[in-house]
Amino acid sequence: MSYRLLTQGPMGPMHNGSQTQQLIILVVLLLLVVVVLLLYRQPRQARAEKPEDEVEADELGSGDKLEVALRLLDVNERRVVEALVAEGGSMLQKDISIDMGFSRVKTHRVVQSLVKRGLVTAEEHFNTNKVTLVNWLME
Repeated sequence: MSYRLLTQGPMGPMHNGSQTQQLIILVVLLLLVVVVLLLYRQPRQARAEKPEDEVEADELGSGDKLEVALRLLDVNERRVVEALVAEGGSMLQKDISIDMGFSRVKTHRVVQSLVKRGLVTAEEHFNTNKVTLVNWLME
């Protein structure tokens, strides 16, 4: 048997061990670089940039609590809170429904959403609820 037959594989010449080892090291390094790049880029995409006109929460005074709360609400919740502020902080749920033009069900859902957020309290008042803004929001 000749040396050529021993080093010749079915797909061509066989590589020696050092070439295979170098190839494996190269592939591992390339994979490592790809993983590091993916991890480095991912947090930057997750962070949303703040608009320049947005104010930090630490810089806000106590009078701005209502403004901050209003920014976080959807349109209907904001309208209800603004109506409560205009009425001195308390209204009957049926009056909110009439003033806002909401159905009874929609009014109930909006009020319950505000209760869950901790912005208002709702107490039974005869056949309706008395909706009141929480104290810390009225300061």
